[in-house]
Amino acid sequence: MLLCFISDYLLHVIHTPVAIYSNRQKFILRTEFLQGNDGSFPVVGRIRLTVSGDGPKLQKGDRIAVFGKIRSIRNFNNPGGFDYKRYMVFKKVWGTTYVSSQKVALMEKRSEKGVGTIIAEVRSKFSDLIDAAGTGKEQGVIKALIIGDRNSISQDLRDAFNRAGIGHLLAISGLHIGIVATAAFLFFSWMLSYIKLLLWHAWTKKGAVLLSVVPVLIYGLISGMSPSTQRAVIMVMVFLTAFLFEREHDSMNTLALAAMLILIVHPPSLFSISFQLSFAAVLAIIYGLAKVESPWESPEIRGKRPKVSKVATTLFYFFMASLFAILGTLPLVMFYFNQISLVGLLANFIMVPMIGFVAVPLGLLAVFLYPLTVYGALFCLEACSAVLKQALFIINFFADLPFSAVKTVTPNYLEICCFYILFWAVLNLKHIPFKKPGEQDEAPGKEDQVQGKKFIEKVSPVVVLLVVLVFGADACYWYYQRFRHGDLRVTMIDVGDGNSTLLELPYGHTILLDGGGFSDNRIFDVGARIIAPFLWQKKIKTVDTLVLSHPNSDHLNGLIYIAEHFNVKNVWTNHDAANTFGYKKFMDGIRDNDIHMPGYAEIFGAHDINSVHMDILYPPVDFSEKRKKEPWRNSNNNSLVLKASFGSESFLFPGDIKTRAEYELVSTAGDKLNSTVLLVPHHGSKTSSSDWFVKTVNPAVVVISSGWRSRFGFPHPSVLKRYQKIGCRVLGTARNGAISMSTDGRTLTIRPTVTDKKASLDEYP
Repeated sequence: MLLCFISDYLLHVIHTPVAIYSNRQKFILRTEFLQGNDGSFPVVGRIRLTVSGDGPKLQKGDRIAVFGKIRSIRNFNNPGGFDYKRYMVFKKVWGTTYVSSQKVALMEKRSEKGVGTIIAEVRSKFSDLIDAAGTGKEQGVIKALIIGDRNSISQDLRDAFNRAGIGHLLAISGLHIGIVATAAFLFFSWMLSYIKLLLWHAWTKKGAVLLSVVPVLIYGLISGMSPSTQRAVIMVMVFLTAFLFEREHDSMNTLALAAMLILIVHPPSLFSISFQLSFAAVLAIIYGLAKVESPWESPEIRGKRPKVSKVATTLFYFFMASLFAILGTLPLVMFYFNQISLVGLLANFIMVPMIGFVAVPLGLLAVFLYPLTVYGALFCLEACSAVLKQALFIINFFADLPFSAVKTVTPNYLEICCFYILFWAVLNLKHIPFKKPGEQDEAPGKEDQVQGKKFIEKVSPVVVLLVVLVFGADACYWYYQRFRHGDLRVTMIDVGDGNSTLLELPYGHTILLDGGGFSDNRIFDVGARIIAPFLWQKKIKTVDTLVLSHPNSDHLNGLIYIAEHFNVKNVWTNHDAANTFGYKKFMDGIRDNDIHMPGYAEIFGAHDINSVHMDILYPPVDFSEKRKKEPWRNSNNNSLVLKASFGSESFLFPGDIKTRAEYELVSTAGDKLNSTVLLVPHHGSKTSSSDWFVKTVNPAVVVISSGWRSRFGFPHPSVLKRYQKIGCRVLGTARNGAISMSTDGRTLTIRPTVTDKKASLDEYP
């Protein structure tokens, strides 16, 4: 269902904490009241609001009035793309609004009272206290570590944490909750030890357990109760309960109970990245540590050098816990973030004690001192900031190493499952000591456990072999798909209002023609969010040639990320420069990565690459000189026009040329323009697709790359009728998503991501 309501007045209550990015505020609103041209009426539901510019400082619970348009949430429909619509549905958000700060009015501060409002006020006040303790990157990290607010951390710093392999430290989890629980238990045990009545009834530790629940819950609520925090709080609560009732604590059962409780309360948590990473890491640690034994735990070493044995064993298990956490989350990190850290094990070995056992306790102490003494809290925060300043220096050192992290392709579900099966099987390959002949069982049922271990020990090598064979078959499949296929594959990628096309030539040569993009990559980076994941999903890390048709942002800005993070060998462009930040950054990426970029005169004309005939037909080589006398030769009309032919099938990509350039192109190229498939020039603008051009190309299929209900009015109805008149099939990325085509040189196969059953061009959105 399409939601598109133009309103004069929207009354809402801010439902979530306000996230601040540069000069924008983002948050979710609970809608109460709408007023438009047809009158006013009450409504229910949530929308996502983005406010640009300097405006009032908004907080959760504020009632605001907004003047704007509500739009339905739509995905970029590309194979393997992120399902943003489903993600927002899980948050019960059904629409989005983007307005300037002048169209937002603050009606009432903190309009609602309750536990949620009190927690929000506490978080806000402590955030202000952190800001008062100093300025710098450390303050943003303290907010993340203590109150779970990561909005003050710059993207560069986040990238540094991730490249160093310690991004998990910014998420409040078992480490933080465990510190609170341990400190509270020790404090209350000491305090209750002075009460004789509790000592006589052996209730000192049990009383400490009951009292420790309070600070654990308070800290969990103040920190925002993310899935990792929820898991840690529940596990600590179960552990304390088991201690209270003097029952044996089973970590695996506790983890399962935590997962079950979270999913009962909020089932969509299963699809949350933080939920998956948190439980995968803890599960891997619990299971892995149960299968390994420190070499310093042998009776000989413990007997001769007990102190050395204790220290070495502690370091060994700390190292193994870090290793298992990394291995347990490795496939998920590759799946969601396409990056693995090569220094993560060493960085964790240094930074976890420094941040987890020094910085975090200081910050937590400030939280609990704040109600008693502001000066004491400020002192702790300043000490925490000093520690973090040194920590950030070390983190940046690791992150700046050229080999610190590598980008990876996206594993599929089969590969992820195989990895975890292999992880389980390898851990069970070691020899498991069983009871000696004649030895009696220590407990009923132990014989069954021994038999089960024997069975696992026998099966594990077989499982390892089978998984290796599956991995081998999978590798062969993808090797063929990447480097041995003999057909030409062309995909027009859905990038909204913009153009981007991937050409996969026979035997693996890849060409990326344009990259789409928004005017400001800080708002949404098409290259990082759409193009790169699409390429990684196809196991592509090397782009042989980037082709930039012209330097407008809707063609250029998506290529910046590709130039910076992929192995790009060549860049083809007409060298028509633009005085924009995006163009400068693109050229910086080409220079910094030493990418070959030949002059336009070198690439103009014909090229034969792996049996595909490539023709650069436009603009003329001397277009720069002609532009001085012919003002119509602007950036759009100077678009690089490329034609790819394979056998009897061909594809024409004319960029954003308009009518005047089309006339010149037809007069110079003539019948060379005749093509099977045409990417419609300038997204279907009425200033392009002239009758002469359309008749000369005479395509069987045309593809229009534009946004859904484009604000520019693309494609224009007159253009659609023009193509309808010649009887060609019309497809569009707005309606069909990414459009994949393949040809063996004789026949053409078309596979839209979204199947369109509409027959009439009049129904085109």
